Amino acid sequence: MHGIVSLLDETYYRVIEELWAELRGEFGVQGVYVTPYPHFSYHIAQDYQLPALKAFLHDFAAQYSCFYVRTTGLALFTGERPVLYIPLVRNHSLSKFHCALWRALQLSGIVSGGSELYHPNQWLPHITIGFGDIDARKLSQIVPYLSSRDFAWDLHVNNLALIYDAGTEQTLCHQEELKGCVE
Repeated sequence: MHGIVSLLDETYYRVIEELWAELRGEFGVQGVYVTPYPHFSYHIAQDYQLPALKAFLHDFAAQYSCFYVRTTGLALFTGERPVLYIPLVRNHSLSKFHCALWRALQLSGIVSGGSELYHPNQWLPHITIGFGDIDARKLSQIVPYLSSRDFAWDLHVNNLALIYDAGTEQTLCHQEELKGCVE
């Protein structure tokens, strides 16, 4: 699956990279390296018409200013292969941005096989810190290990990007700065 995402700002990009490295060293968790870019996703699909999507992202990003979101705590998507993540608090700016992006993508005709899990009524924005190789045993060690840490962060959302799944690896294929976000 390909994904339309926001990469984390410089500070928290590094924090997540360090956290991934720490979990890899302490617990052998390395599934997150399938998509090695600290981010949160707005939309995923089996296919996008790439040239049209790049133009779409350019035009969409030019219409929206950067904004802030807050993270809080740790959470878990349960199942046979649990996903450990840091949730984002859905504030007005984030929800408005996501709804507009979702709606515009649906109307664009450049998406095939979009996941309904990212529909605005179901979407749970998050930063993945472990998936694919986490089992109950590792989870029972990782959660206490991380439980005393502060995951209440203020993230500066300043970009819109495409992570493309080439089949053998995922690559950062395109990135646009949001309007007025040059630092």
